[in-house]
Amino acid sequence: MLLRKSIPYIKICRDISASVRNNKEIAQKLPLSVPLPMENNSKSIEKGCPPMGRNSRVTRLPNGLKVCTEDTYGDFVTVGVAIESGCRYENGFPFGISRIVEKLAYNSSESFSSRDEVFAKLEENSGIVDCQSTRDTMMYAASCHRDGVDSVIHVLSDTIWKPIFDEQSLEQAKLTVSYENQDLPNRIEAIEILLTDWIHQAAFQNNTIGYPKFGNNSMDKIRVSDVYGFLSRAHTPQRMVVGGVGVGHDEFVSIISRHFDLNKSTWTTQPTVLPAKIPEIDESRAQYTGGELRLDTDLTKLTIGKPYPLLSHVVLGLEGCSYKDEDFVAFCVLQSLLGGGGAFSAGGPGKGMYARMYTELMNRHHWIYSAIAHNHSYSDSGVFTVTASSPPENINDALILLVHQILQLQQGVEPTELARARTQLRSHLMMNLEVRPVLFEDMVRQVLGHGDRKQPEEYAEKIEKVTNSDIIRVTERLLASKPSLVGYGDIKKLKDLRSLDQAVAKRDLKYLFN
Repeated sequence: MLLRKSIPYIKICRDISASVRNNKEIAQKLPLSVPLPMENNSKSIEKGCPPMGRNSRVTRLPNGLKVCTEDTYGDFVTVGVAIESGCRYENGFPFGISRIVEKLAYNSSESFSSRDEVFAKLEENSGIVDCQSTRDTMMYAASCHRDGVDSVIHVLSDTIWKPIFDEQSLEQAKLTVSYENQDLPNRIEAIEILLTDWIHQAAFQNNTIGYPKFGNNSMDKIRVSDVYGFLSRAHTPQRMVVGGVGVGHDEFVSIISRHFDLNKSTWTTQPTVLPAKIPEIDESRAQYTGGELRLDTDLTKLTIGKPYPLLSHVVLGLEGCSYKDEDFVAFCVLQSLLGGGGAFSAGGPGKGMYARMYTELMNRHHWIYSAIAHNHSYSDSGVFTVTASSPPENINDALILLVHQILQLQQGVEPTELARARTQLRSHLMMNLEVRPVLFEDMVRQVLGHGDRKQPEEYAEKIEKVTNSDIIRVTERLLASKPSLVGYGDIKKLKDLRSLDQAVAKRDLKYLFN
């Protein structure tokens, strides 16, 4: 049977080989700019036809849990759970509790007495697992062989709904988080992580997205009962999406229905593990405030024994939009247009080198070590940032250049530059989704945020429709907000927030000059 099915493909391969042999002499004489004289018998897909290989399905279980899948080829799959959790929901709980939950993942549970047992079960199915918390999402994910989906889902459901914590495991998690908090400032490659955390604190002061993810000092207050209390509020079916890439939908739904039963969760079967009073999850809308966070620090220790100059860092933030906003795609194109990165770009020329942060900042000012734009979007708000690193004596000049980059966008952009930014963004989107774990994360995040799965072709079409007037409109939207400012390192020469606010409000750089 298998042989009969393969005969047509063998014939096709033979025809291709014969065509190549017949045209070999011609091909050797033709320049690379001339197409080979070979017939292409493949039929193009008509416009409006459903894209090949897109078979996403979403099912909502009676308990409110959403299950989504997208089948793919191959022997290995990626499965996992996305939860509306993270530091933005820590109001009322000790700050840092979401990172403690992250470190406690895949420890002992009702079915597994130790972490060793968990990983022994994973090894049986060639499985690897991970748990990562962001500002608004907790992600438990695993990759394994197709035959091991049921066993791996068992591991995931146990670590999410049936964990067993004790004082020893909690203390170990606290030590791990404390070490990371102390280690991050000592690693030059971690500066971007810290700057991102700080600009959120400055932009959304003391609320939701602005709660700190790193460097908090309240972990000593966290008790075992607090962890269970947080899980009982955040790990509810209505706040969760279970996803699988490379699995059959109906069978996967059946597996999830067996393993994800809230009535069997640790805090339901053993209510004594909960504290006497559990705060409600903070569902308030993010409030962009604007603000300033200055960390005047000696960073000389980061350069000792390393080929890095002594740098200071500045971040300018302006109010962006949520991923549900009509301007979300336009903001993404704007970020692609500005682009940026470090002075050395691994991978060689062509990797974003035509973006403005390269052409107008790093290529013209040798003292700028890095410059990059980011668009951080959440369910209800966002912050658009531009970051630069330079020697301390040039840090205010770097801020002036960043503001200038935003101000000049009011004049619009050239058609070729905009087309390049759109093409690069589409390419980035499509190429990333070729990686199975990335496809999984994209799928579960969309179902978690939108309730359904939007295909990348939909976004590609929206990207292509972004015009010059859209760029001008979202630029004006940025400039209408109060700025946020973060300075890190030797920032004595960096202007204050009041001067920056005047420069943005009056569209005039003179307020930033000494």
